[in-house]
Amino acid sequence: MGKKSRTDRIRRQTTGRYRYTRQRWCMLFAVIDAVGQAVFRMGNGLARFFLPGGHHRQAGDPKRILMVQLDHFGDAVITTAILSPLRRRYPNAAIEVLAGPWNREIFEAAPEVDRVFVSRNNRFARGRRLGWPLAVIWWGLWLRRRRYDLAIDVRGEFPLALILWLSGAKQRLGWNCGGGGFLLTHSPTYVPGRPEVQSRLALLAELGIRPQADASPWRPRFVPDAPASRTASQLWKSAVNDRDGEARRVVLHVGAGMSAKEWPVEHWRELLTRILAGGTSQVVLVGSASDRIIARHILGPHRWLEVADWTGQLSIPELAAVLEQADLFIGADSGPAHLAAAVGTRVVALFSGTNCVEQWKPAGPQVTVVRNAVECSPCHRTECPLPDHPCMHGLAPKDVFEAVCQCCPDRDRGPVRSSR
Repeated sequence: MGKKSRTDRIRRQTTGRYRYTRQRWCMLFAVIDAVGQAVFRMGNGLARFFLPGGHHRQAGDPKRILMVQLDHFGDAVITTAILSPLRRRYPNAAIEVLAGPWNREIFEAAPEVDRVFVSRNNRFARGRRLGWPLAVIWWGLWLRRRRYDLAIDVRGEFPLALILWLSGAKQRLGWNCGGGGFLLTHSPTYVPGRPEVQSRLALLAELGIRPQADASPWRPRFVPDAPASRTASQLWKSAVNDRDGEARRVVLHVGAGMSAKEWPVEHWRELLTRILAGGTSQVVLVGSASDRIIARHILGPHRWLEVADWTGQLSIPELAAVLEQADLFIGADSGPAHLAAAVGTRVVALFSGTNCVEQWKPAGPQVTVVRNAVECSPCHRTECPLPDHPCMHGLAPKDVFEAVCQCCPDRDRGPVRSSR
């Protein structure tokens, strides 16, 4: 009974119309929405009375489109699924994106995007949260001079809906599950737990954009540019065990973005030992600059000739090119896993109990999820409150290695061999 109550306290699930897991946030935005709807209803009534005929929307396709994506790197990769169909539907429109510093390169590399603005002070910025509400107002008013016909928020939060409204866009598309639905003109029904790519496509469906039955599935895609591909090729050629180009190329993303998703260092080291036991693999470690210390702990004091540490050295396009030229990616449920799937590389994703697998599994043709199912999932936490962190500590290296062997059985470079 005690264990069950502990699990119930840890697990967080969304309830009702809002996607928040904390009841106080649901109550707050219920009040904000009720007041906002009343005020807007009154304002619209006065406008119709004093300005008859002046409230009609302009007809025709949009000439300038704004997309707001201030959240995480992986979310931005998912959003690439809708850029191509949006461009095909509005070939003459200028598509502009308001992004964060951590995901700007995703949109700068997208051929469908004409311009990217970068908001450095927003609620997702680590260590720079002071003053972000004022930044929301500033950006909304600054973007107003761009005269957008259509603005899209793919996340669904009140501050982002406020940016859309302040921008003056004639059509404002987003979710009403995060508060601020009264600020939008178009809002489809939000379905909790639905795959994120399908949620993005539901936004397009609100605009009448739907995939054809005989067309290839719309999914995230990223194409590295030529300079990034050349850099990646040079890096792989410089790797000790891959100079002849015959070694199996395996990329390990050793970071996670949050402690709740981190796999233990000793588990990484055991998996690395198993992969290298066959003698046919070249392994590289990737991650942000802050992941360098994790990489050092994994490698320890000994020199691994078959392992290269590239943590903190790659831009996003370069990382994408490295992944595209690799045979396999292994890493946590985070941005690089989505990027690896987007370039078409095999992915073994290590899922913690933080998120719902069905909702956040990377979208790609060759994705395998490995997890240790726990009762407290999904917890939606950045840090595990349990001292034993069962979802990640209980995810055994041998289980991950078995998934590696199963997903890479028939390559020219031969199967990854088991050390058992």
